[in-house]
Amino acid sequence: MYRCLICLSIVLGFTLSLRAQKSLNIIKTDKSILIDGKIDSVLFALPDSATGFIQMEPNPGSPSVENTVVYMLYNEKTIYVVFKCYQDPGSITAKIQTRDNLTKSDDAVAFTLDTYNDQRTGFGFFVNPLGAQCDFRVLDDGRILDTNWDTEWESAVQIYPWGWYAEFAIPLKSIQFKQKNNEWGINFGRVVRYNFESSWWSGRVSGDFRISQGGKLIGIDIQREKGKLTLFPYGTLRYEDSDFTDVHGKWKGDAGGDVTYQINSNLTANITYNPDFATVEADQEQVNLTRYELSYPEKRLFFQEGNEMFSTRIRTFYSRRIGDIIYGTKLTGKVGKYNLNLLNVGAEKIPSLEEPQAYYTGFRVKRDILKSSTAGFTFVDKSWEGGFTRSLSADYTLNLGKTWKLTGQFVGSAPGDFTSHSAYFLRFARENNIYHYHIRYSNIGENFQENVNQTGFIVDDDRHELDSDINYTWWMKSSLFKYIEFNSNYSAFWSHKGTLRSYSIFGLTNFYFRNKLNFEVFYNNDFKLFEKKYYNHKYGVEVGYNTDEWSMAKLNYWGGYNFDRDFHLFKGSARVKLTSKLAVEYSFQRLWYQPDTTNSSTLINVFSVYYNFTKDLWVKVFAQNNSALDRLYVYGLFGWRFKPPFGAVYLIYTRDELTIVPESILGQEDVFYIKFTYPIVVW
Repeated sequence: MYRCLICLSIVLGFTLSLRAQKSLNIIKTDKSILIDGKIDSVLFALPDSATGFIQMEPNPGSPSVENTVVYMLYNEKTIYVVFKCYQDPGSITAKIQTRDNLTKSDDAVAFTLDTYNDQRTGFGFFVNPLGAQCDFRVLDDGRILDTNWDTEWESAVQIYPWGWYAEFAIPLKSIQFKQKNNEWGINFGRVVRYNFESSWWSGRVSGDFRISQGGKLIGIDIQREKGKLTLFPYGTLRYEDSDFTDVHGKWKGDAGGDVTYQINSNLTANITYNPDFATVEADQEQVNLTRYELSYPEKRLFFQEGNEMFSTRIRTFYSRRIGDIIYGTKLTGKVGKYNLNLLNVGAEKIPSLEEPQAYYTGFRVKRDILKSSTAGFTFVDKSWEGGFTRSLSADYTLNLGKTWKLTGQFVGSAPGDFTSHSAYFLRFARENNIYHYHIRYSNIGENFQENVNQTGFIVDDDRHELDSDINYTWWMKSSLFKYIEFNSNYSAFWSHKGTLRSYSIFGLTNFYFRNKLNFEVFYNNDFKLFEKKYYNHKYGVEVGYNTDEWSMAKLNYWGGYNFDRDFHLFKGSARVKLTSKLAVEYSFQRLWYQPDTTNSSTLINVFSVYYNFTKDLWVKVFAQNNSALDRLYVYGLFGWRFKPPFGAVYLIYTRDELTIVPESILGQEDVFYIKFTYPIVVW
């Protein structure tokens, strides 16, 4: 009898768990929907819609405070998604107008499409009430978002007396998907800024964009299309007057382009020749209080798509190591249970850096295992006349339920002996949107960095390291605080001979008040062994206003002892929308060392102005100075995406003034670009 009851309870529990996953039936039509922000009555006659959003924060599991209704429809070429967001229009927050800059600092709606139904990967689309767009790839079940991914799609928004309305049109040619699959993963999200709320349609989720915790899109039936070939030719005209290259008052034209061939719905090939990186602005100056190299984001378009697949902890491929390239080829997509990214690049010789002409190859494959886990393999090679470096890497990500996660990686490199040129790590974590705990052990060989940093990013080697994090956010129901956030990190590592090389203890607490003020304190105790022992420490405080939204202001102070000298660092930043189209942003960093034998004390100012005529027609001016380098850099851009996101015209001006070291001669460089790109669909 008891066995029967147990079996019955298991069956009922399994049945209820299946029923708990929401589903939405999508209807096929032979009509096209006009994307103009105006309500289309055809959509509201559909038999099914997505409602009943559930909070992820601040009150997990509670119904959303505002009602949201989502409708979906599709035809042979396009998927349509429409949101009706009920809300008092006076409480809507929207400041961002720049593409791919959306965060949860504005009211917004988003949805994800798991087109392979693999519960790991997907495509995401985001829009705010100003119509600003963001598209991204989702990997590792929502733990990696690649916002550098761009594709062609449409959206329109409109504010009504009852709230706001958003329409999306996603061409099927713009996304990869699995053929003969009439069920996709789907989820819809909404940010209600005035209440600090994030909610999702599928129910209570443990983190944003968790693909495995979404619902199901039922009834989609798409026929295979023939391969599609698209050309992306560009032309540029460049004027340069430089004291650094001895090029004075010269105009130079250039041309090149990309070819994209969509082999089928889930596999794409790319070829680029003489790609142009003219729209790349300078990296923002950073204060570095360590002796380690700083990492900077990749801004060159050719490398951006697919780069997220190489984002392993032991990073064997870092595209910033590659200078100007002559040509490049890529193959990306998914075949069965395998995600693929194959990259090959020929790079020019750089005499000033004594860098020979070289050829780079990167190959990354990830296989789906279990419910939402992956196992991966990476091969990276750099070859030049008379030499080479290469590495092989294996890694895994095991998602053990909603919150538990086990990850690891092993890397071997050549040339050199195996032991000193290899590395690995093991990490165990529990995490969701409220808390994060992890413990990790890493072992990096004594000579690992010299090989892998030819193509990757490794800050240090010769270490046995143990580190852990404890982070927690308390959402408060008091009249004083909105939330209290605690972050901490603990780490130590030893050389392979057993010598202690470093330890670090870090703690931070942030109090966010209901009146939008926040107060933050932190402390870091740090030991480093280089040519001798250094006992560093730093402490800091921050006061800010409205820092969870785009328009904000904050000021902080760091002080302490850093490599045998005292330091004081003041930092501040502010952003504000002066009009509906004009925004300004300013930040500064003022650093003093005592004593300052290396003349490293500096003042860095960064000032930006944005004016958006529309979301696809804008002007940006960016200026920064660094007093330690006696440098002033100005960047101005006029951009018009007449066929977004790829068909565009850019007019760019840069001026760079700095002292040439060691001659201490002031030099400057003026550059003016005109760039035109137009996508051409061949078939």
